[in-house]
Amino acid sequence: MHLTLAERGVWVATPAVAQRFDISVHHLQKIAQTLVRAGVVEARQGRSGGVRLARDAREIRLGRLVADLEGVGTVVDCRRDPCPLLGRCRLKWAFDAAEQAFFLELDRLTLADVVAGPTAAALRALFRAEPGDGGATPATPAPTDPSPGN
Repeated sequence: MHLTLAERGVWVATPAVAQRFDISVHHLQKIAQTLVRAGVVEARQGRSGGVRLARDAREIRLGRLVADLEGVGTVVDCRRDPCPLLGRCRLKWAFDAAEQAFFLELDRLTLADVVAGPTAAALRALFRAEPGDGGATPATPAPTDPSPGN
């Protein structure tokens, strides 16, 4: 959500985000790797690296984002402990239908939709802090793309 508010083309340092949200840097990096594989964020290593959205937040559907992070078919996974009813269970069918409806409902919204209004204000306040306390995330402009038309 924080990346939605970052200036376009700016790399956001993951350690500061992890500290502000009180999660481990390692955990946040695993999330970032998942989002990179899904094409939601870009990552760059090094001193001036970090993460940034790979595309406009108005193009990122919330249902797809949650599915990328959590997986599909995870409400009830009957394959983990093979069930004698596997393949014939109406309860599993009901759970799968509910999960599909959940993702469809979330897909009505984009990342930009949910990071608007009071949410945006709260996120900005969260990152507006004294330097050194993990509040503000260092920002580095992206290198200019020398290709024609950009």
